[in-house]
Amino acid sequence: MGLWTGKDRVVIERVVEGLNEALNEATVTGLRLSPDGSVVILLYVLALPEHGPVDPDTRRALILSGASTVRVLLRRERPAESPRYGPAIPLGDFSAVEEFFASIAVSGSMYGWEFLDNPDLTNDWPSVISLEHTQKPAAAAHRLHWFNECGLPTPDGYLPHCIEGVIDFTELAVERFDGSPIPVDAFIAAGTRWWRALFHDDPRVSVEAQRAQDPPLSWRPFP
Repeated sequence: MGLWTGKDRVVIERVVEGLNEALNEATVTGLRLSPDGSVVILLYVLALPEHGPVDPDTRRALILSGASTVRVLLRRERPAESPRYGPAIPLGDFSAVEEFFASIAVSGSMYGWEFLDNPDLTNDWPSVISLEHTQKPAAAAHRLHWFNECGLPTPDGYLPHCIEGVIDFTELAVERFDGSPIPVDAFIAAGTRWWRALFHDDPRVSVEAQRAQDPPLSWRPFP
């Protein structure tokens, strides 16, 4: 049985709300298409076990199955100008998307607490985007919006860009870097615990504790 299969509207809304919380401040570091047609989003997340310290390896993969459409928008970001973003930069295929992610020097995390099933999140998109891949003409049950406000390296620092996308899909699963599955409710619970701990001044997630953490383990090369 799928994550949402057989669930009533209230339960579905609670799952969506929990996923929104678990994904807040996650860093998207890759997007790829699996041979079976599912779409994989590579992430670093905020996760706190029920007992003990913060998980030292927070690499997670969202597996979105039943994906009908994948849309990606890459633009130069110009914070001091109007409009803030330049035109869409073409991306020929998923390999080009991976090349961009692999070249990022500075990554940003998703924020805003709302990433699923909100059509308004792409209201500012131009009519021409960077990449659109359609597998099935039928509309899927859910939509995920992701983004990374990032920078490409230059001799003097970095050049700001924003890469973002939407994926229409049917079901969602979560895996660790090594491919081992994580139940979605456990994924949500770990994210919820992290934010509750922050709001309650838990020393495990204090500013000092976060600064003392080792650098995140790399997603590359892919397993």
